[in-house]
Amino acid sequence: MEPEHDTSEERDHDSVKSWMVEYTVEVGEETNRHLSMINADDISDVHQKLLGELRKMYQTNERVDVTVHRIEPVSTNTDALYFEGIYAP
Repeated sequence: MEPEHDTSEERDHDSVKSWMVEYTVEVGEETNRHLSMINADDISDVHQKLLGELRKMYQTNERVDVTVHRIEPVSTNTDALYFEGIYAP
């Protein structure tokens, strides 16, 4: 008997992308720049996960000002020729 394979789960995983989020957080007089990788289905999911990340990191602060500089889906296509001869194992 062959194991059953659920294709609906496979479709759910295919829609999840990696997103690069670059943002600045101001807490009082202190400014922190962040770069995060977030796995999400779409841009609204990225916003929700970023908010959760901010709540974890700055949970003790009363006020946090956030400026998002960039949100982009990450492309995994890399041209290996750019790195040829530069790095060696």
